[in-house]
Formats: sequence, C-alpha cells, structure tokens
Amino acid sequence: MDFSHDDLRLLAQIENWCIYRQDDDALMAFNSLSGRGAPIRSFTLDNIPEFDALLLFGGNPRPVKYAALIMHYFKAKFGRYPEFLTIGGAPNKGQAYSKPENERYEEMMMALGFSKEVVLKNHIFSTSRSTRENIVEIKKTVQKSNLLSALERPRIAVVTYAGYSLRAAQELGLALSDYELMFYETPSYSQDEAMFVSEKYDGYRIDILLASAWHSMNEQSWNVERLPLSPEKMKSAPGKEVLRNWAEKGYVFYMYPNMLEDLGFNNQEIYQMRNKRKIEITGYNLEGEKVAEGWPETGNVFTDDLIDKFLEQVHEEFLAKGILIG
Repeated sequence: MDFSHDDLRLLAQIENWCIYRQDDDALMAFNSLSGRGAPIRSFTLDNIPEFDALLLFGGNPRPVKYAALIMHYFKAKFGRYPEFLTIGGAPNKGQAYSKPENERYEEMMMALGFSKEVVLKNHIFSTSRSTRENIVEIKKTVQKSNLLSALERPRIAVVTYAGYSLRAAQELGLALSDYELMFYETPSYSQDEAMFVSEKYDGYRIDILLASAWHSMNEQSWNVERLPLSPEKMKSAPGKEVLRNWAEKGYVFYMYPNMLEDLGFNNQEIYQMRNKRKIEITGYNLEGEKVAEGWPETGNVFTDDLIDKFLEQVHEEFLAKGILIG
C-alpha cells in the first residue's frame, strides 16, 4: 500500500500517543510500601535516574540499542551496572521463532560488548506469550535475583518499543505495585530507518499500533487489567473511528474479535478480516490450516541477517559517538 503524507502523519500521531511520557498526565500507580498512589516516572538518556534493574522486553529488536545506551550511561553516572532482566518467549500470533525472545535480547546485548556475567546473571528459560505470562516471568526474574529479592521495593527501569510503552506502563503499573517502575521514553523512528517486519508499515507495525491504542483506550479494562488514563490524555487519543478506518484496510493481525466488534464490525466481517490477515502473514488460516506461503519465515522478527545488519549499524553509531562498551 502506498501511504500519503496525511497517512504517515496520522500514523506518527498514533504512535506518539502510544509512547509513555510522564508529562502526558502521569499514570498513578499504587505504592505498596506507602499505601498511597504515586506517579509512574519516565526518563530519557538526558535524565537517567538511579534504579536497581533494567527490564528489556517486547519482542522488537530496536530497543536493545537503547537498553545498551542506558546501561552504558548508567555505569558512567553511578559507577555500576544495574541488574539486567529480560523476558519473553514468543508472540502468540503464529510467527516462527527459533529461540525465545529473551535469549535473542541476551545475545544482542553481549554482541554489543556486555559480558555474560552482566547479561546472563538473571537469565530464565522464558515461555511467555501474553501480558499475564510476562508479568509472571517478571516476578520470577526479580525473585531469582539475590539483590532484587532482598529489596523492599526494587526500582525497575522498563525499556520496550515506542508504540507499546503506554500500554506496558498501564499494565505493569497495575500488576506490579511491589516495584517502583520507571519507563524509558523510547524514541520513534522513520520508515527509512525501519528494518524489521514489526517496524514497517507494509509489515505489521500498523497492526501493533492499532491494538496498542485500543487496549490503552479501553475503559472497560481500566483498574482490571490496566491503569486508567487521565481525561487530558484521552482528549488526544486517536479515537475509535480512526482505528476503525485503519482496521478496514486490513491491519488486524493483533486485533481480537471483541476489539473489532467494539469498532463496529459484525461477526462475518470480523472473521473475514482476521482470517485474511492471518493467511497473508503466516500462511495459516484461523483454523490452523496451511493454505498459503505467507511472508518469509512467517513474519519472524528476529531473522539472523537483519539482526546482524542492525547490530553493525549500532556498532558504527556507538563508535562515532566514542561509546565503548565492556
């Protein structure tokens, strides 16, 4: 599909809204230590706070670059590395993965210069494929750490991809009140920079954005699965009509039937839309039957050649900035 200037501007607006920033009327989370609500902080590379652990997750390779930078600048500022945590088994949409996402993240961090001792210290065998399973695995990694498990309320910096961090802040902020969470304001990127299938508009980046925006906006899930958004934040939300317009174009790979029903589609339309997109990407229909070839490696994000190319670009960028890790 060819995207007009207005299309690109609108998609950028949706993604920008889906990035968690404290200034966007900070989310308020329950502090289990004080028994009161407290804002969830966010930070950039210019104002890295002190924390006990860095958590990298989300299934998109690009945030590895920012996790590496945060670890590097954190050590320069505080004289030590934070504990490194990563979780995630595989997506639940049928993509073919050769190994768990967290292992891919660990390999990439070590390829950028971090030692095994730093990266693998809190390694777990990850199988999670959903938010609920991610939360279970986050708790598991914290309990596994001698340092973190001894802290009354460990401070954890979260790094994930741009179009998902608002939803992640809402979900983790509600479920993990025993931790003080702070979120890195992961920058967006242009289509010229996009490399992975999950980053390209002609891949399934739009599908991810639509689902993330819907989940964050869905008031029925507030205080049940996610922290509520403020009225000010909702004023700038994309709106259901915007999401519906893009769903009509077929970007429904990450949309469940109830989500599309909420956007005004009937059961027949919902089945046809989801089935078509599932076949297009994976080659399998909703019944699990292989009926087409699908995209190369069924839309696998972590393909070796692209990972190598991405790491080479990151190395070159780090060298140009005089950043030497390890």
